[in-house]
Amino acid sequence: MASPERERAVAMAVLFQALDGVRDIADRGQHDGEATRTCLRGLIADYSGSVASLYGGEAALQRGVERLVSHLSQPQSMHLTRHLVAVLQLERRLRRDRARLAALAAGLERTRSQAAYFDAVDHDSVIHHLGDLYSEHISTLRPRIMVQGHAQYLQDTRNAALVRALLLAAIRAAGLWQINGGGRMRLVFGRRALINTARQLQTTP
Repeated sequence: MASPERERAVAMAVLFQALDGVRDIADRGQHDGEATRTCLRGLIADYSGSVASLYGGEAALQRGVERLVSHLSQPQSMHLTRHLVAVLQLERRLRRDRARLAALAAGLERTRSQAAYFDAVDHDSVIHHLGDLYSEHISTLRPRIMVQGHAQYLQDTRNAALVRALLLAAIRAAGLWQINGGGRMRLVFGRRALINTARQLQTTP
């Protein structure tokens, strides 16, 4: 069983991988399909105590690991920093609202059945359902995440739904970070330890 430090690093890598996908869509209208599918699979799957197993192993999270290490070592994107802080705040608010959390969990269970039916976690129907879940259960919470980018990309209905789905995946990852002993203070004062643990997750080409 992985150490709590490693579990936290993996959870934070998922969070960064999801937010990186959001930025790719907003800025370029494109995204890494496999990295996105990894985040979405973990979003709708059951957590059994291993964050890495939930997402198909650490190798599937290398994009997030790299972004975690680079951003926490020397932040260069204010968008990413703002989204990271907002996701952690939203997860905390969601966790305290048991009725909302239960409704969201029921919606994710329906999404799991939908993904199984289409045999694709990134099928259009699945993506739009996840986007609707975000709109219904998260968009009314504060702070509201405002994704800035090129209007031509963000106004595309599938892109908009996928952005919301990835934000939902980021919130799930924030919950896993919290479950494994994470928190705002650990992110601030334990940043160096988190970076060092994340570096241990990096695989060589």
